[in-house]
Amino acid sequence: MRPSRLSNIGSACLSDGQATRLLEKYEDSGKGWFWETRDDGTLAYLSPKISRAMADCMIFPASLSDLVDNDASLAEEASERSLSFYIASRLPFEGLVVKSKARADIWWSITGEPSHDEAGQYRGFVGFAVDLTDQKNSEIKLLQLARYDSLTSLANRDTMRQALENSLISAAHRRQRCSTMILDLDRFKLVNDTFGHLVGDQLLKSVSERLVTSIAGRGQVGRLGGDEFQIVFADICEIEILSSIAADIIHSLSQPYLIKSHLITIGTSIGIATSDHDHRSAVDLVRDADLALYAAKAAGKGTFHFFASQMHEQARSRQQIEEDMQRALEKGEFHLAYQPVVNTQTGDLVGFEALVRWTHPVRGSVSPAVFIPIAEESGLIIELSEWVLRTACIEAAKWPDHISVAVNISPVQFSSQALPVLVTSALAYAGVTADRLELEITEGALLDETAKTRAAIATLKGLGVKISLDDFGTGYSSLGYLKNIPFDKIKIDQSFVRGATLTGNNNIPIIRAIVNLATDLGMITTAEGVETEDQLALVRELGCTLIQGYIYGRPMDAQAAYSRTQINQSIVSGFKTDRAERRRIIRAGRIGTQGKDETVRLRNISCTGAMVETSLPLHVGDLVSLDIGLAEPLEADVRWTKDGRAGVKFAHLINLDDVFLGKPKASFKTFVPNYLAKESSELYAPKERLDPKSLTLR
Repeated sequence: MRPSRLSNIGSACLSDGQATRLLEKYEDSGKGWFWETRDDGTLAYLSPKISRAMADCMIFPASLSDLVDNDASLAEEASERSLSFYIASRLPFEGLVVKSKARADIWWSITGEPSHDEAGQYRGFVGFAVDLTDQKNSEIKLLQLARYDSLTSLANRDTMRQALENSLISAAHRRQRCSTMILDLDRFKLVNDTFGHLVGDQLLKSVSERLVTSIAGRGQVGRLGGDEFQIVFADICEIEILSSIAADIIHSLSQPYLIKSHLITIGTSIGIATSDHDHRSAVDLVRDADLALYAAKAAGKGTFHFFASQMHEQARSRQQIEEDMQRALEKGEFHLAYQPVVNTQTGDLVGFEALVRWTHPVRGSVSPAVFIPIAEESGLIIELSEWVLRTACIEAAKWPDHISVAVNISPVQFSSQALPVLVTSALAYAGVTADRLELEITEGALLDETAKTRAAIATLKGLGVKISLDDFGTGYSSLGYLKNIPFDKIKIDQSFVRGATLTGNNNIPIIRAIVNLATDLGMITTAEGVETEDQLALVRELGCTLIQGYIYGRPMDAQAAYSRTQINQSIVSGFKTDRAERRRIIRAGRIGTQGKDETVRLRNISCTGAMVETSLPLHVGDLVSLDIGLAEPLEADVRWTKDGRAGVKFAHLINLDDVFLGKPKASFKTFVPNYLAKESSELYAPKERLDPKSLTLR
């Protein structure tokens, strides 16, 4: 029966029937409902609609608390204790937010107050509830947007930071350690630019799914933005376990993806940092993982690196170099060196390649391998490359008209739409014709080849500028580049030229194939890194058009380059024959010949031979067996001897990586050559003769 108290609401203006109809209409709307309890807490009245909706969730007689989900995670006050507290304490309450026990996610705001009869006797509670479901769903969606990535549904940057902070606090309390990984996808930009953002977004979703599968609940996975992800491990810090997880992730993410009929392959690089009972914050740990990620990418991508303390110093050094580069541009510390390019058959000078050099006032000469990558990452490469282009054109204006100049264009600069305008301006200012300028680009600049890229090349070619593909065969080689882009020249990387005259490699057929391909496409070829006369003879025989290497001159300053243009004869300087790469090493081993066996020390080594120090009386032509810790002793013959040293040539080529990655046998004794024996005896005296107090000989 409907409680009289409810039916008497507004009785001063409405009849009981009118009030009842209004209440029923309001209840039927679903916007709210009414309730009343007895003095023992059981429900005396519940709006019919709610009573029917909750029929499967409660058994009568029931209390109001039986309608509420006590485990609702998003409402701190939505618990049986809170509601029961007010009712048991007979205290009024207003706007108490609770979640329904119903299967659907229904939220209410409940208000109630104790009721008493005319004598003041407590009779129970009376109240009403308002439906908050739409409002709470909106709040939940906002919470999702605030804490989770909308594309992948992974935790976002703020949530991952909080998770790492919680892990650090928990790990410190447990006197344990936690860890985090930062991942960056390799070649993702190429996918985005080639197939569009819809495919790129789907790829990110697939990557997220594979990451979650690889982690398998051992940590929390999040997306920091773009193609960067993070994983937080609250209780995993062992190097072996983290290495295994990282290797699994790299393998998983490197498997092909089939997205919208496109077969896509990418990779990932990973940086790992672990807490170490120190005072590093979550921000510090992420920074360290980022430094490790940078080291992984610098090592060639597709790998993982753990953070090491020296990375901080490297980062500071990089930052200092970047700041110094900015000042160097302003103070004119950069200069150009020009390396000759000659005709293979005649040896005539046909041009120079302009190479940027930096002489730092404190550091001295800074290698381009150090400052060019920093310039590209910092954006300074645009300003530096413009200076190189303008300076090279001004210098080329002093040379004879048949001498050209080649300038390297970085991928960053090549993607700039302003490049054709810059080239036109530099040529016009210097007064150099376009056909004397050659722009060299690497395959890396073509990774995101687009219509804009081809349009820029077409514009440059239209000006008459020559385009050269540098370091061919060492990057992401694709014959599609040669099909789509009208190169004038292909430069054969020096890694194919060096060692080509030595036995045991495939360099010659590779060079021959490149030359034949270029010839058929109407392109000329330049062989880089030619240093010896036998290399010169080889590239001539294979049909290379041009030669660039130390045999015709090292990079020289502008004055020397100008002087070289005034000489009509070819200048050849270099070794007669190519020599295999030498690496310095000091390692013990054993050498045997004619029944004699003795300790030996290696001083340097190549894939074809080594220089050793031994007291054995070796002679030129002797056959020896050399044990340096490889799987089998090396057979070799003696080529020269002098003062206890000997040069030996191996019967078969060896892999130097096997030597340097391996360890010498523990049975090998340290060999001290004669010329060091006297010095050693003077430096190291027997311990028993030392007076520990005075540190002087007795």
